Amino acid sequence: MKIVKLDEIRIDGGTQGRVVIDQSTVYKYKEDMEEGDKFPPLATVYDGTTHWLLDGFHRYHAYRLLGQRDVEVLWKPGTQQEAQVLSFSQNARHGLPRTNADKRKVVEEAIAHVALKDATDAEIARVCAVSKPFVASVRNPEAKAKQQAAREKSAAKKGNQITETPGNQITTPSPSNQTDHGPDEAEIRAAEAAQLADIEAMTKIIEADEPAKEAFSEVKRLNILVANLEQRIKGLMAEKNEAIKMVKDLQKQLKKKDTK
Repeated sequence: MKIVKLDEIRIDGGTQGRVVIDQSTVYKYKEDMEEGDKFPPLATVYDGTTHWLLDGFHRYHAYRLLGQRDVEVLWKPGTQQEAQVLSFSQNARHGLPRTNADKRKVVEEAIAHVALKDATDAEIARVCAVSKPFVASVRNPEAKAKQQAAREKSAAKKGNQITETPGNQITTPSPSNQTDHGPDEAEIRAAEAAQLADIEAMTKIIEADEPAKEAFSEVKRLNILVANLEQRIKGLMAEKNEAIKMVKDLQKQLKKKDTK
């Protein structure tokens, strides 16, 4: 372990396993740091010239918002490519839990990585700390489609949306709007990345203006609320899309009954 300058740590080396940085987590860490909470050191891979950040991206951004110049790092020797491979399994058992999109991202990167080009599904699963079927679904879209169909079938069986009437009719819920699926994942990712960049730029400007700090504190509080709402909206969008899929499956079942 040693102390290094934050500016000497690189985060653009393909070692970020998440689709997006969760802004509410960054601000929570920053507030905890201001309260004196002790965080574990950042993990890096050092190639003799550069520290490639391996674990602790949310902490890294919190340190930047704090204006901290020096940080503790727990480093190990290695190349940038080795750091990339090690990054594929980060946050599997600690930190902010990975989303399915995060897992898919690292699996796709692992499959395309030069060091893993001949790796089997089982080897990729071990490197990425995911299941072998998950890797197969990413590598083979047909397997993914079969898994999705099985999940939808299971959800339809477990749900209470199907009500059998004495006349052997099936009633299905009517979604308010089946065509409006909201923003897609790429749009959400781009918006959040742009927002984080704007916040960091704003921080640098306001740090030089003492009278603005109090107002900026309120802005940051509101940003946290906005970030939490955005996370909830994404959850609701996912729930809505799952409901739409279920409705379509139920409608297919209804058509089959009508043809009998």
